[in-house]
This record gives sequence, structure tokens and C-alpha cells, in this order.
Amino acid sequence: MKALWQRIPFAYQLIGAFAIATICAILIVYAFADWSIQERFRTYRARAATLQARPLQRFLTSYYYRFGSWEGLSELLNPQLQELPPLEQPLMIADATGVVFISSDPKLLGRKLSERDLAAGVPIRVGGERVGTLIMAIPAGTFSPIEQEFSQSVRDSILIAGVVALIIALGLGILFVRRLARPLEELRLAAEQIAQGKLEPRVSITTSDELGRLGQTFNQMAESLQRSEQLRRQLILDIAHELRNPLMIQQSHLELLLDNVVPPTPQQLQTIYEQNLLLGRLVRDLQLLALADAGELQILRIPTPFSEILQRVVTHIQPALEAKQIKLEAEIAHDLPTLAVDPQRIEQVLLNLLDNACRYTPSSGTIRLSALREDGVVHVRVRDGGPGIAPEDLPHIFERFYRGDKSRARSSGGTGLGLAIAKALIEAHGGKIWAENAPEGGACFHFTVPVTDNLS
Repeated sequence: MKALWQRIPFAYQLIGAFAIATICAILIVYAFADWSIQERFRTYRARAATLQARPLQRFLTSYYYRFGSWEGLSELLNPQLQELPPLEQPLMIADATGVVFISSDPKLLGRKLSERDLAAGVPIRVGGERVGTLIMAIPAGTFSPIEQEFSQSVRDSILIAGVVALIIALGLGILFVRRLARPLEELRLAAEQIAQGKLEPRVSITTSDELGRLGQTFNQMAESLQRSEQLRRQLILDIAHELRNPLMIQQSHLELLLDNVVPPTPQQLQTIYEQNLLLGRLVRDLQLLALADAGELQILRIPTPFSEILQRVVTHIQPALEAKQIKLEAEIAHDLPTLAVDPQRIEQVLLNLLDNACRYTPSSGTIRLSALREDGVVHVRVRDGGPGIAPEDLPHIFERFYRGDKSRARSSGGTGLGLAIAKALIEAHGGKIWAENAPEGGACFHFTVPVTDNLS
């Protein structure tokens, strides 16, 4: 049964659920109304019997007042009571002790009534004293034709109203299901296309409810998949391009050597060696980024004075700056804390940023390095003396193989992964990195490393 229900289309399941719920509600209302009508009629007949008992009550009161007892009353009334039609509740008269001495049912004569029966009866009082109780008869069996007609008309009205309600509920249910099924079907078709590798489909968003938010989330997912696919393809092209240049250079030099066109001079061997170094660096950089993407990049945190890291980096980069006659101005705060970081990774980030600044700063220019503690982080800033970064390039500056300067030779541009690696390493430390154009000129790179709980 469960398997059969699961094979039914979702739209039909909803319509069926609407119909079942409506029918159940109609049946419940019908049953309750029928029971309520029956009870109301019984209450009405009981009250009517009580009203009808008043003349008999006055007669009995007068009789007792006149004769001082109930003697002779049974001989007067019992023959007449036997001629009454069957009653749902027999007519009874009990004396002051609650014993029935007159009844339309002979079997009840001499029976002592309970307190509940006496309380439901009509008291007969003479001189303020209760001398008897009258239990008025209620006709038994079916209702009268008029009562039956009224009861049936109410039932018919309930059934007609129920059928109308069912039709309205089914109509509204069909409209609701269509409204629900249409975007779901559109979503299903788009998902099937994406599963087939077609990442262009999007779903239309016409509402702001849960379905609208589902469609918006689906579109965002599709855009993310499409962007990831584009990045993957671009990454493959970039890697192939980066590998092709050093491989072609090596191949051409090796062919010249093998054909004895040129002798194996140290200069030729140095060129081949440098291209091998570039290939090795490219492979290592790609491996590092792959580990970062997989969340498997190892960060060996060691409590290290941050100022010592900066001093080592400055000492290391100084010869390259002097070779280009570039001045380095370092402003390092004296209150920099000891942080639990991977010193080699932080040095790698700083060297990448300073090397990048060195590439864009002309001879006799100035690179400014600053580090200070603020708002629970150590904030490092590297500003070069170059022309800055084009505004359209700023959002992409940390992407892999992205080069804002298209005219720059790749041989002098490194692997194109330095800033992407710097971003991965800083984020692995829980920090942030960003770039901007300094108001005073040049490109400025910032990164932060958290101070709180670093030594825990």
C-alpha cells in the first residue's frame, strides 16, 4: 500500500489529501449534528412534558388537599393510564416516601424511586410539605412526522452544504496544487538538465514565499556550479599555458644541444635549470592550493614573536630591493604580541607580498611595510610605489593565474599563484586579506592575524 501511494504523482496525493480531509470533516459535522438534533429533541420533549404536567400537578395537589391522602387515587387513574400508548418514560406518581403507587407500567408499582429520579420529577406540595412526586411520561419510539421531517431537512441541508464544501475544497486544492506543482516541475526539469552537465538553465521566481526562496537558492547553486566549471576550465588552460612556456624553452635548448648547434655552455645549462626551478615551483604552488581547497593544509602553530617574523622577512628581501635600488620603510609597532602561528607560512605570505611590490615599484621607489595591533588582530600593510591596480582588476586580484598587467612577461611574473597562496595561508590562520589602491598612490595589500586565544 505504501509503495502504491509513493507511485502516485505528488499533485494527485495533495488533491486526494484535500478530498479525504474534507470528507472526514463533513462526516464528523454530519454525525455531530444528527446526535445534537436527537438530544435537542429529547430535551424539548422533556420540557414539553414538564409543562404538560402542570395541570395534573394542580389536580393532584387539590386532591391531596381535599382528602388528606392518596387513597382512592389509584382506582381513579390506573385504568386510564393503561390505555396510554407505549411511553419512553412511564408516567408515575410516588408518595412522600418515594414509593410508586400509580404508574402507566404496572411493573413499576411499589418501586422506590432514587433521589435522582425524585429530583427530576415535579414535586407535589401541600402546606409547604412535599407529599408526592409526579414523573411525567415521554412518548417512546420514533419522533412524530413533523419532527422527523424537520430532522431530515436538517440532515439534507448538512449533506448539501458538505457536497458544496467538498467541491469548493477540491477546486481550491486543484488551484493550489497547480500553483505548487508548476514551479516544482520547472525546478525538476532544470535539475535534470544540470545533472546532464548543462549549467545554463535557471528557474523563474514569481513569489517571495518558500517556493520563491527555493528557486532563488537553486539559481544561486546553478550559478555557483557554472562559475566553478568556468574556473575549472580556465584553471586547466592556465596550467597548460604555464607549463608550456618553460617546457618549450627547455625543449628548444635541449634540441640545440642534441643537434650540436650550440655547445653545452654554462649559460645554456643555467637557462634549462631556471626553467626546471620554475616548473618545480609551479607544481609546489598548485599542490599547496589543492591542500588548502581540501582543508588538509597543515599549519604548524608555534608561539612566535610576530616582530621577529617581520625582521627575518625584511632581512631576506633586502638584497633584492637593493639590487633594484628600492627603499623599504618599515613601521613595526613595539607592542606586537607573540602569536601561535606557522612562522614559515606567515613569512611566505610576507615574501609574496613584498616580492609583488618589488615587481611593480620602479627603481629608486619606496615600499612601505607597517604592522600594528588593533581590535584583537595584528594588522600588516604592504604598499608599493607602482601605478596601483585597475578598479576592474581589484575583485579578481587573488584569483589563481590572474594577471591584471596583461603586457607583463610571464618570465618575470612568477607562477601567477602568489596572491592566491597568500590568501589561502592567511585564511588558514583565521585571518583576512584584501587589496586596495592607496590614496597617496600605489597598491596596498592588507592582512590580519587574530590575537585572541592564539596561544591556547
